[in-house]
Amino acid sequence: MAGNVSKNARREGSKEMTSRWGGAIKMRSVFENGKLRHMAYCEKSGNTARKPKDLM
Repeated sequence: MAGNVSKNARREGSKEMTSRWGGAIKMRSVFENGKLRHMAYCEKSGNTARKPKDLM
């Protein structure tokens, strides 16, 4: 599926990943509390997780 690719590299969208709900998994960067956090979200269901693997 995703292999050994960092969260930052996945954010660029080099690989198309699908969630268990059938939607595409995209990465989003959120700046909160003085830190940049990367979050994965499913376009179809709107579910979010810290890692894309959690949505697969």
